[in-house]
Amino acid sequence: MYSLDVNFLKDRHLETSSKTTLVNQTRGGPSLKEQLPLIIGGAVMVVLPAITASSLLLLNQLSSSTEQRIQQLDTQLGQLNSQNQSIEEINAKVEQNNQEVQSLVTVFNQIRPWSAILREIETQIPANVQVGSIVQTDTGVTIGGYAMGYDDLNDFVLTLQSSPLLKAEQTMIETATLEDFPIETNNAPENVEIEFPQGVKYTITTAISDRPSSELLQEFARSGATGLVNRIRTLENKGVLKP
Repeated sequence: MYSLDVNFLKDRHLETSSKTTLVNQTRGGPSLKEQLPLIIGGAVMVVLPAITASSLLLLNQLSSSTEQRIQQLDTQLGQLNSQNQSIEEINAKVEQNNQEVQSLVTVFNQIRPWSAILREIETQIPANVQVGSIVQTDTGVTIGGYAMGYDDLNDFVLTLQSSPLLKAEQTMIETATLEDFPIETNNAPENVEIEFPQGVKYTITTAISDRPSSELLQEFARSGATGLVNRIRTLENKGVLKP
C-alpha cells in the first residue's frame, strides 16, 4: 500500500508541471499587432528628422537662388532706369531741337521783305497816279502822292486791296484834297505866267498781310524775293514746313 501512494504523488507532480508549462506557452510575448504602433512610432522618430533636415536644405537652396535672382533683377532694373534716363535726355534734346526748328520756321513764315512790298506797290500804280513816298510805320504802310482825279485814286486803292501782300480791309484813303501839281519851273521865262494843273493830293494807309510766307511764294518770287523763296522751299523739301 505504501508504494502506490508514492507513485500517485509523482504522477500529480508531473501533471502539475505539465500544466505549468502549457500555461507558460499560452501566455508568451506581445503579438506583432500589438507592437505595430511602437514600430511605426520608432520609424517616424527616425524619418522625421531626416525629412526636416532635407526640407531645411531645400529651403536654404531656394532662398539662395531667390536672392541671386532678386540681385539680377535689381541690376537689370538699374540698367533699365539708366537707359530710360538716357532716352528721356535724348527725347528732351530732340524736343528742344524741334522747338528751335519750329521757331526758325515761324520766323521765316513771318518775314516780309521790304523790297517785295515796294515792288508789289509799284506794280499796282495806275497810269494817272503818281507815288511820291512809301513809308513803313509801326502799324503798316503809308503811301503819298498825286492822282489826276478821284476816280484814278479810287482805282489805285482797289488795286492795292486786291494784292495778297496787303490787308484789303486796312487799305483806305486817309486824305484826299485838290491841289496844284508840283511842277518845277526853273527853266521857264520870268515874264511868262504858268497855270498849274490841279490834281488830288492823297494819302493812303495800308497794312502788310499776316498770311504765312509759305502761302505767298508766287508773289515773293514775282517781286524778286528769291532768297526767302529758296529758304522756304528748302524747309518744305526737308519736311520741316508743310507746303
